[in-house]
Amino acid sequence: MDRKSGRRLQRLRILSQFLFLVLFFFLLARLAGGAAAPPAWAGLFFYLDPLFLWVGLLASPLLRPFLLALLPLLLTLLLGRFFCGWACPLGALHQFFTWLGARRRRRLPAVARAWLRPKYLLLAGLLAASLFTVQLLGWLDPFSLLTRSAATVVLPGGNALLQQALQAGPRPLYELGRRALLTVSQRSFLQAAGIGILFFALLLLNLRRRRFFCNSLCPLGALYGLLAKFSFLRLRINDACVKCNACAGGCTYQGGPYQDYLKSECLLCGNCLADCPAAAIDVAFAWPGRRQRPAVDLGRRRLLGAAGVGLAAAALPLASPSRQAVPHPFLRPPGALEEKEFLRRCIRCGACMQACPTNALQPALFQAGAEGLWTPVLVPQSGYCEYECHRCTQVCPTRAIARLSLGEKKQFKIGTAVIDRSLCYTYADGYNCAVCEEHCPVPEKAIRLREVEVETFRGRRRLVKQVYVVPDLCIGCGICESVCPRSDRPAIRVGAEEEQRQNPAG
Repeated sequence: MDRKSGRRLQRLRILSQFLFLVLFFFLLARLAGGAAAPPAWAGLFFYLDPLFLWVGLLASPLLRPFLLALLPLLLTLLLGRFFCGWACPLGALHQFFTWLGARRRRRLPAVARAWLRPKYLLLAGLLAASLFTVQLLGWLDPFSLLTRSAATVVLPGGNALLQQALQAGPRPLYELGRRALLTVSQRSFLQAAGIGILFFALLLLNLRRRRFFCNSLCPLGALYGLLAKFSFLRLRINDACVKCNACAGGCTYQGGPYQDYLKSECLLCGNCLADCPAAAIDVAFAWPGRRQRPAVDLGRRRLLGAAGVGLAAAALPLASPSRQAVPHPFLRPPGALEEKEFLRRCIRCGACMQACPTNALQPALFQAGAEGLWTPVLVPQSGYCEYECHRCTQVCPTRAIARLSLGEKKQFKIGTAVIDRSLCYTYADGYNCAVCEEHCPVPEKAIRLREVEVETFRGRRRLVKQVYVVPDLCIGCGICESVCPRSDRPAIRVGAEEEQRQNPAG
């Protein structure tokens, strides 16, 4: 292929990456839209992920939308690892930062084969761990990583910066931006710092190593790489080659098709075609014979070791005393499956957090144990479960949060409110306060008032309307804790007492 055609292919790939990146953020915005239920296609990228097809196979019954992931698998057998180079939105960001690094240093160092190996070992370990009740694939899967980072860090941070910039400008411009661009309220997340540091560190590493995450850490890229070894499309050098090795200058993995060509790592980016001065690289289809399938040497011992580490990572939390304890200090979203099955299915993508309109759902740190890192927990002091909303039950791609109608969600009990009488104004101080009762959304009122004669802290007796909770009516939405007027800490707290969990087969 001549240089001009190579540059056209390169521009087409850049356009494709840009469009898929825009599509990703468009779908992410649809998760948090104003409609009562987000459209089913808002989870398109999750359904195209073969690793989540594996999660769907572990679920019972099979989650049929994940059958869409067979399409990129079949295309990979035909075209090679095209998805990483042309369609992956996180790959587009890594490609952009790699380009920045190359512009700054003219040429990034080639990626040694040792740096290509870890992603395959990670894939083996993560798949082994997923056989147990710990789903660690979501920690590093590109779609989970990007959705979680965008929902908890990029979009809230961008909204705050944009708000500051608009406030510094003319008032009409601010009003226009507030209506068109800014969210109604500024969202914040408890683990935003840790998630953001990890995300931006992975991006900045591209300034030192070409597509560092894609080459060394991405488990989805490893899966596509294993299949790409057997693909029909390949690059090959023709007789016009002058052995200048110019094709290695922009290669995303190691050195281009002139020497040490690896089909498993080639992203079909077209950089080598655009850089070759002699039109010495052909794009051809050929039967994948053994000589045409060079690969990264993994070794059986390394693979067995990686699988063993994955099994150990899954087994250690199971032996923890906290796993056996019935009480737990966290609330799950309405529709959450039984904890064991929830941890098996949850991919830590953050889609439910993006969909929650009140910012109540937060990524867990260690409230649910180490295996529950970044799984969603409901934190009433950050927000509350809106009574007329069931968005989180509609967006979970793996059904770790079961689909509930609005009527079913209104009846779903995620916990019970308990009054701390040492703090509540109506008990501790003898004052009338009905804020929690007024905000209780349950039609029958799970929080009520009763008139009681009390002795105040001044020693006087007076009639006070004390609040109390009707446990059978309380659904644990947390609005009472969220609106409690005490400034030190809420006098009413919602715990997981009498919580309801969805049966996986239900």
